[in-house]
Amino acid sequence: MARQNSPDFQQLLDGYITDDLSDLDLESDEDTEDTENESSERGESSDNSEQADDPCIARQKKRTRGGEAVTGGPGGATRVRDAAAGRNSSVKWDWSSTPFIPKQLSFDSSSSGISDACSVTDSSNELDFLHEFFSDELLDMIVIETNRYAQQYLRGNAMTPRSRLANWTDTTRDEMYLFFCIMLLMSHNKKNRINDYWSKDEVYEQKIFGKLMSRDRFLQLLRVLHFTDNTIRVENDKLQKIRPVLEKLRNSFKTKFKPFQELCVDESLMKWRGRLSFRQFLPLKRHRFGVKMFVLCDCDSGYISDFIVYTGKDTEIVEDLQLGVSGSVVKTLLTPHLQKAHIVYVDNWYTSPNLLHYLLNENTGSCGTVRANRKNMPKLPVVKRGDQIVQHSNNIMCIK
Repeated sequence: MARQNSPDFQQLLDGYITDDLSDLDLESDEDTEDTENESSERGESSDNSEQADDPCIARQKKRTRGGEAVTGGPGGATRVRDAAAGRNSSVKWDWSSTPFIPKQLSFDSSSSGISDACSVTDSSNELDFLHEFFSDELLDMIVIETNRYAQQYLRGNAMTPRSRLANWTDTTRDEMYLFFCIMLLMSHNKKNRINDYWSKDEVYEQKIFGKLMSRDRFLQLLRVLHFTDNTIRVENDKLQKIRPVLEKLRNSFKTKFKPFQELCVDESLMKWRGRLSFRQFLPLKRHRFGVKMFVLCDCDSGYISDFIVYTGKDTEIVEDLQLGVSGSVVKTLLTPHLQKAHIVYVDNWYTSPNLLHYLLNENTGSCGTVRANRKNMPKLPVVKRGDQIVQHSNNIMCIK
């Protein structure tokens, strides 16, 4: 059971929503737990084009009729015709308070858990798990691109004898593993400067870093670390510099573990205060600056099955005009898991009768808080504290 948004907060929220989305802070609805939302359970299919109050991905200006959607990707915005878009535009929403039994879904969990593509066993250690995601193939690619960029940099810049890169030698897979090992250790041993990790001062000294790698070699690798060839340009791809690593990681996340019945779609903020065109500012978050991601998680294990990095209008989603942008995020992440009787939990930025209707038609249940001003929502009266009212339509139940 949830509560309805107060007028003051709703006015503030609408103000954010109507702004240009390229400047939008995309603040999570979890930051407003003291506001009142209504709870909506069990999903069905898409309906009328969802309102423009979806604060996450700027809609492309060009549109076509007949359910054609727009997606942004490595090659820029491309048109993708979604056969499902608009198919339920004639659905009528007649909310009723009569007795209601939700549709029950039968989920086969026999294939859930660690998949055959994953080679870890009960006796595997932490390094074995790391190799499942950061494989030798991935490290070899990073080594090749790092060495390539180092040579490009040396050819294009005159090195003085005292330059840190003057005595550069190509790196190897084993050395790159050590480099990332040091990066992980640094995250557990916070210091003010990188040089402090190799300091001989008894206040700062930690001998493990010097044993693993010299300071100058670490700074060399940090200076030229690369994941793609700079000579290959891809238009309208803000993730070009990290794209190969992202795609390999996403593929590993998808194939190494099969989720159980209950899933969750939510936002995640990766802390970052550097220069980045799609860096987000979320004033209500503990870490206000960072990179926004949409994440699909398995509720039982907390495992991340997939993720989408928010990059503005070029964010990689297949936009269904009937679901709106927020619903399209859920649809894109759930596409491999539809027709399997999963149940997905979302917050009120995603939830709408249209999305729940689409999901239930795809044999997928859903549950989440919902904003009272969503299209096709019932007009519910004010209830006293401790009381509740239940209405249903098209096999969707709404509780206040």
